[in-house]
Amino acid sequence: MSDLPPDPCAAPAGPGEADCTMVLHQLWEYLDSELGPDKMQAVRTHLTLCTKCYPHYDFEKAFLEAIADCRCTTCAPNDVRCHVIEALRRVGFCPGEQAGVGNQ
Repeated sequence: MSDLPPDPCAAPAGPGEADCTMVLHQLWEYLDSELGPDKMQAVRTHLTLCTKCYPHYDFEKAFLEAIADCRCTTCAPNDVRCHVIEALRRVGFCPGEQAGVGNQ
């Protein structure tokens, strides 16, 4: 007998439990805390037990952290922003306007 908890992938998920397919499909929402409390807990529990899903979680979490670390902390100078907006307008993009509205 092993003292390890059962592998969540070994049997179909029961009510209130998460299976690998569900976890992997909802991983981004989980990382962004966009799931309801019950689903957050189900995914969290699954990830603590599943050796197949945890590496996906670990990679995607590290990816999001790397993206966050690259964020610009300062804005471009006003003249640079004006040049970019003017260039966008020349090719038909109007910042602040919905696509197709006011461009006829």
